Amino acid sequence: MSVGKAITGFAPRTTFPTPNSIPKTYFLGHHHAGAEKIKTILPQISVVLECRDFRLPLSTHNPHLEQMLAGRERLVVYTKTLLGKSSKNAQQALRRVYGDRVVFWDKADKKTTTKLIERLKELAMQQGSLTGLRALAVGMPNVGKSTLLNALRSNGLSGKVAKAAQTGDQAGVTRRVGTAVRIIDSAEKGGVASGVYIMDTPGIFQPYVEDGETMMKVALAHGIKKGLIDDEILCDYLLYKLNLLDPKSYRSYCAPTNDVYEFLEAVARKEGKLKKGGVPNMPEAAARVLSLWRDGKLGKYVLDDLSEETLQAHELAQSEPRLSLNQAKKAMKEERKKAKDGPV
Repeated sequence: MSVGKAITGFAPRTTFPTPNSIPKTYFLGHHHAGAEKIKTILPQISVVLECRDFRLPLSTHNPHLEQMLAGRERLVVYTKTLLGKSSKNAQQALRRVYGDRVVFWDKADKKTTTKLIERLKELAMQQGSLTGLRALAVGMPNVGKSTLLNALRSNGLSGKVAKAAQTGDQAGVTRRVGTAVRIIDSAEKGGVASGVYIMDTPGIFQPYVEDGETMMKVALAHGIKKGLIDDEILCDYLLYKLNLLDPKSYRSYCAPTNDVYEFLEAVARKEGKLKKGGVPNMPEAAARVLSLWRDGKLGKYVLDDLSEETLQAHELAQSEPRLSLNQAKKAMKEERKKAKDGPV
């Protein structure tokens, strides 16, 4: 049966039960240290670049950063926009929320870097500081802060420049707040005003996440350490989302299916992920599926719901987080105790 014919009678799952094994946090020691450091340097900062993954515009919005940055000049920078380009109305929906504070950026689209450079130049001219405009890049782990900093530095300075920040496709590459790095020269060197400087920060996770689906989405984008959520669970959730968005996105492997093992077996056979005797290697197939999605080769979609109702509810929840940091720590202790004690 062809994939095209199979889609006609295919009915995707409408819900995805969250497994009990999904962790409630990824808030590590260096996240807490980074947050405390940010608080001490904020008085020196003129503008904050809050980075979020465009594929997960709501799931990578940290409510505790929101509280910390309240009242600061801020640009909301959605990174990796080309990986979500098939979601046609996503940018329009986010612009309705953030207006002219929103920036859509992708390292592969140099025009987006140029636009952001021009925006920072305008802010530097308005400020007129003798020491230059000071910017701070913040966000959840692996949303692309360091990659953005390097692109801005490469584009904003004349001549060849060295990488200013270490990058990598995993959470936790940046561990501490960096020193200020010049990304735009002063006017006397062909730039603007007294120049623009930016500081990189470690990705800071939410202290506590009540919604397991959010954790799965963030894990799909490599926002938490590999292995905290089983790859096969992530593939099952991804399959659920792809079936709702576009079942044809994996048609080179198999017909639409709600069975993750059928999907992974098809991937294993086509990609040569086989054990001795031709048995499908499911863990390797799952890792391959996640890699394909992260590279945009299984569709380029935004996974968060951006309906007006959802956006309004999200903004309300972010402005008034249900748990303070201390409450979150207490909830985490209770979760760990439950896990240790086992079922009653």
